[in-house]
Amino acid sequence: MCKFSIVIPNYNKEKYIGECLDSVFNQDIEKDKYEVIVVEDGSNDNSLEIIKRYPVKIFYTNRKRAGGARNLGIENAKGEYVVFLDSDDYLASTDVLSKLDKKANGQDVIALPFIKDNFGTRTLVKDEFTDMGERIQKTKLLACTVRCCKRELLENVRFTEYIAYEDVCFSLETLCKCKTYDYFEEPFFVYRKVKDSNTTQEVSGVIMTDLMQELSKMYYLCFKYPKYKLNILGRIKADRLPLRLEILNTLIEDDKNTFREYFR
Repeated sequence: MCKFSIVIPNYNKEKYIGECLDSVFNQDIEKDKYEVIVVEDGSNDNSLEIIKRYPVKIFYTNRKRAGGARNLGIENAKGEYVVFLDSDDYLASTDVLSKLDKKANGQDVIALPFIKDNFGTRTLVKDEFTDMGERIQKTKLLACTVRCCKRELLENVRFTEYIAYEDVCFSLETLCKCKTYDYFEEPFFVYRKVKDSNTTQEVSGVIMTDLMQELSKMYYLCFKYPKYKLNILGRIKADRLPLRLEILNTLIEDDKNTFREYFR
């Protein structure tokens, strides 16, 4: 039985995708225990030619961005668990998947510590919370890559497509649905901060609008998961929506971005 589906979205990452896939296929776990799904999101570099050298399942989207690509990956996943990996990141060692195989025994979610490589400065990052409500309200770790999720948990949970910050509400909803939560003991992957990633883009009207769209969607989670309503509301307040609106207004007035560009 396939234990893990590793879902990797790709857009113009020819510089990194080979190292990413090498780290996945150099794992010491039995090859029939995991599948690798790469969703190619309309690259115009040579990354697709590199991807085709590997025994991966390739699916295609057309600039739905990482959210749309990951959604297609989830819909085609066969594994008991889903692991998300960005195409410019890579697994930390050759035995992390076999260790995760021993760790994953029916839990809904397993937290995955990682090494943050910030242009050469490396630090260990991991989930420090023990209470789920506090985690939902306060954690800064909302990237989908930092948790291995049981595929059943992801039923009816999807990413927002076409935007940046697509995994904010996705990650929060998986936490709200989660009944059992465990921790992997060592760094699972290396998160490499690169110049053209979402987290290094200059703040613009478009980027701010994308983020506020995700923040606004949190209100729906209050009604869907009333157990964590106060925690979600606390998170919304901490995200300072009035200040973000002021920043967005300034960006628009200064003409650093136009909504015409957003709908192009």
